[in-house]
Amino acid sequence: MKLALLGGGRMGCALIRGMIDSGVITPSGVKVSCSSAESSVKSAATLGAVAATSNSDAARDAEVIFLCVKPSQALDVVSGIAGVLRSQLLISVVTGIHADSLFKAASGKIRIIRSMPNTAVRIRQGITAVAPGTESTTADRELAARLFGSVGMVVEVREEHLDVVTAVSGSGPAFALLMLEALAKGGVEGGLSKEQATIFAAGALAAAAALVTGTGETPSALRSEITSPGGTTAAGLAVLEESGFPRAVHAAVEAAQRRAKEISA
Repeated sequence: MKLALLGGGRMGCALIRGMIDSGVITPSGVKVSCSSAESSVKSAATLGAVAATSNSDAARDAEVIFLCVKPSQALDVVSGIAGVLRSQLLISVVTGIHADSLFKAASGKIRIIRSMPNTAVRIRQGITAVAPGTESTTADRELAARLFGSVGMVVEVREEHLDVVTAVSGSGPAFALLMLEALAKGGVEGGLSKEQATIFAAGALAAAAALVTGTGETPSALRSEITSPGGTTAAGLAVLEESGFPRAVHAAVEAAQRRAKEISA
């Protein structure tokens, strides 16, 4: 399979690296095009892939085109390659740019699947939301599921839900990392070394996620199981509730979703 990567930033390279490591694609089948020839060569070298001379050079012979550029650049990039397109599958990893806008920019010569992976794809433990466009085929959906499945879980959603997915799944790891930092700081203040505190804090968040995904129980039910009346967990949760922690997290999700809508096109 020949694949074009338009945009060699962290997410694009993390996705392709994971797919190469899983064996679902080969480095020699990937052409990378970035904003400059120097960046294209550098990104391609990190992947063992081929540096393209331009976006059109990368897209011309590709069966699948990964669009991983900044939202402000996406439509210009797609319109710039329209002349070499021949109804290939374009998988967009761009926040906020709607499928119909991409379709128009490409003069209708692409099939589209929008996606929203999160940062853990870099270690092949991510989760990716995919929203197939109306012109995409069953084979396209299956291919996207296979590609993204090589770097973690895949969940199909409607395009209208991608903004909230961006807020919860895309931005959520940063919110969780802020809590991890705060947990670790508490551990350091209690006498642990920074390294020890970070390990225990990371383990706590990993344990919470593993319990939810591994048991199928709700977070609320699991929290109740962990919390003994009058115990240490109950004391800590009471402080979080009183300080407005749940509402602050809700507000963070709302702010991220609102921002995703603001940059939509």
